[in-house]
Amino acid sequence: TATSSDDDDDDDDDNNGNNHLAEMVANKPDLEKQFIVIHFLQAHRSAGYLAPSFIYEKTGVDLQESVAVAEMLRHNPKIRVELVPDPENPSLLIDTYAYQAKYNHVRDNKTLLAQINRCKNGVPMRDLEDSYDGVEVDLAALITAGDVVAVNNTEDKDKIIFPRGEAFLVELDGLVQIPENFMRSNKSSKSKSATASSSSPSSKKESKNGKKKEKDGKADDDDKKEKLTDEEKDGKDEKSSKEDKADANKNNNGDKDDVTGTIQEDLSKITHDVVWLDVDLDPQTQVRRGEAIQVGGQWFRVSSAVKDGKLSDQPARAQAPLSVVSLADLSKRNEADGYIRPFSDRDLPIDDKLSKVALSNVLKANKTREFLHQKLGHVRSGGPAGQLLNSHAHAANPSVLAQSLGSVTTKARKRPNKAGTANQQSKVDIERAKEAALDPNFHLYSHARRHGCTRDIRELYLATRKLIPKSDADVHKMLHEHKLVHPGEQLRRPRLKRKTNVDGQGKPKKRRYYERKNQRMTNLHLVGTETGAILQRAYEKQKQGEQVGDGGM
Repeated sequence: TATSSDDDDDDDDDNNGNNHLAEMVANKPDLEKQFIVIHFLQAHRSAGYLAPSFIYEKTGVDLQESVAVAEMLRHNPKIRVELVPDPENPSLLIDTYAYQAKYNHVRDNKTLLAQINRCKNGVPMRDLEDSYDGVEVDLAALITAGDVVAVNNTEDKDKIIFPRGEAFLVELDGLVQIPENFMRSNKSSKSKSATASSSSPSSKKESKNGKKKEKDGKADDDDKKEKLTDEEKDGKDEKSSKEDKADANKNNNGDKDDVTGTIQEDLSKITHDVVWLDVDLDPQTQVRRGEAIQVGGQWFRVSSAVKDGKLSDQPARAQAPLSVVSLADLSKRNEADGYIRPFSDRDLPIDDKLSKVALSNVLKANKTREFLHQKLGHVRSGGPAGQLLNSHAHAANPSVLAQSLGSVTTKARKRPNKAGTANQQSKVDIERAKEAALDPNFHLYSHARRHGCTRDIRELYLATRKLIPKSDADVHKMLHEHKLVHPGEQLRRPRLKRKTNVDGQGKPKKRRYYERKNQRMTNLHLVGTETGAILQRAYEKQKQGEQVGDGGM
């Protein structure tokens, strides 16, 4: 049949390809054959142990015939050999080969970071690059995020990876938002549809009929209200208050669904890769190009690219440094060539596109902030609400600020309402604001983050570091210059003498006198004599705490 003939043709093509590979490899030395097999096993290290037939099919090296190459692989520390039953003849055992990485237990980014943290003295990058497929990408991500410290080794042109330890992250001033340039707007279509519907004759007729019905309905309601008794009015008020509470609860439950729906709509509107962000405060005073920043839970470097392409395609002067912070700006030649992404008082460029997860996190934080603005708009500025909604970063505990919202918002004066629905609504708004303020997305993703202190704080420290006194004499001199001490005042105050006869409050201690139990006079032969009387008087004075020399005792 046609299918069987096609299969036969494919098998013939495979055989011809294997024969062609075998002919190419046949005349090569054994060391080169060994290199070909090791390189193939390294590229397929995640596949485990491979049979000689499969290795021959892909490389052209027949390990069953090339005994010398098989023996070299068996003694190579980079290769593992295991005896398994032959699939074609299970009674026979054949050697299977697999690549042996230096750190064989490293299989993903978590075990990779754990291995680096165990190497306190650092580990060469080349020892980690053969661990698993995609390890180069994970290493670059760890270096970009600052989870590890990378240092160039000029001797062997390699990088040494050190564990960072506990990170010190600082929020940047300014709220991050997705630029409108990357989002598709539907305002024009909405406005056109609205004007078309309003201008149509059918809509005009419906509006006129609706107005007449509203007038007739109002007249009927007025007649009914006049006929109502006081009891009916009270029952109607209770019913309306219950309906208001039910509507408030419905709105409260529907907020989350509405926010989720709007976020999905905003994500669908994003038509291009987001490679920079809008910030409402100047980021140039807080971070430099090439430094690491975190946006939406994803780590980037502030873009320093001068041409399109990957980071490796950029010139060396335009590549981000290995460290997450920089003490100086990049080369001035980059400014002459021109950066491809703007870095201004309202733009924060990044070196890679925002992922969908990061985009969703930023949008959730913005929606939560808009919701809090609506619910806390009547609150006076300052206090917990001011800290939560302020563009400047703060170090306050989010849960404490959220719990403090109730005590602040309830102090706002409102008009008295007979039915009390306004007070009930304000309480519902407070609870909803508290719940929104405790949202982790709001606190984690409203601001960008970086390692260490901001650029302006570091520059302030470096500029004033020379002014810091190095000795006590310098401190005393500066105190004199700024008139913080008197001219004749000594550098150190004399040490206060400790009084032993006063208590902690400076009052004299009360002496307490105790007699030993079963204490008796042993010189009974002196009783009734003048010497005995002297000893008795000395003993009485000693009991009262008076000094009597040695007391004759």
